[in-house]
Amino acid sequence: MSNELNIKTLLGHINGLFDEGYSCVGRIEATSYNLTHSNDYDDEEHNMEVGHFAAHLKKIYVSMCLLIESIGYKELLMDLKYGFKKYKNNLTTIVLIPYVGEYYSESLSYFWSYYENITRLFDFDTAGHSDTKERALLMSILQNTPKIVYDRNVTPESEADVRKCVYELLIHVFPDTVREVPISQVTKTYKPDIGIKSLKTAVEYKYAVSDEEAKKIIGGIYEDIKGYGGSEDWKHFYAVLYMTEPFYTPQQIQSEFNSVGVGKNWIPILVHGNGTRRTSKKSNVPKKRTASTTI
Repeated sequence: MSNELNIKTLLGHINGLFDEGYSCVGRIEATSYNLTHSNDYDDEEHNMEVGHFAAHLKKIYVSMCLLIESIGYKELLMDLKYGFKKYKNNLTTIVLIPYVGEYYSESLSYFWSYYENITRLFDFDTAGHSDTKERALLMSILQNTPKIVYDRNVTPESEADVRKCVYELLIHVFPDTVREVPISQVTKTYKPDIGIKSLKTAVEYKYAVSDEEAKKIIGGIYEDIKGYGGSEDWKHFYAVLYMTEPFYTPQQIQSEFNSVGVGKNWIPILVHGNGTRRTSKKSNVPKKRTASTTI
């Protein structure tokens, strides 16, 4: 195997590390919203995500050092190590970009500035990385579903109410957002609630007002996973469960996903906010409601 091929393999590995790094930023952002609440579990969840991000950044640092050493750029390696000292004591800090409303990691951006330039030396395609950042933005929006619903002065009574609020926002961020994307199988056509064509990403919304409902819905997600498999147009999936109370935690569902072998292209997102269950035909006039919380 040629040295250039080895380097391209390493570039691909690091690209994957960056993908996960941006996903870490999204998860830290989501859990940080709970730190103002008197809930020890929320603090534990946030700390766990920060710890995972710190370990991941160290992997990127070691891999970047190995990459630069492999191509023989000794002065560049010294420059990377010297500049890294600035971020060593605040490695996991994420910052809100003024006026944009997007969070980013200064240390992750520091490593990326070196990586991006090296990829050009070896004609390495990083186009997929842009998609990963866009999916991280989408994930952040989905995690903020309760706030999106709240800001629209809506008290949801079904998943359709929640889905409508999010769709009306997404079409302004991702213009190619569509509803009820058809995915055809031999015996049935499945229709995810929302799709972003350019990202090959589909979103399925679920709604639960009780523990039993939530449990039943989670079981039903496995059928969706099988139904959506094998499509060339849709490669990434988010299952968003909107609960009127925090019946389950994201860690519980992710653990179950892992135990039954659900692929990493399916990501569960659990949120909770204000809502009721529609029992009869009612007026569409929004009702006044209290603040909601994302978990």
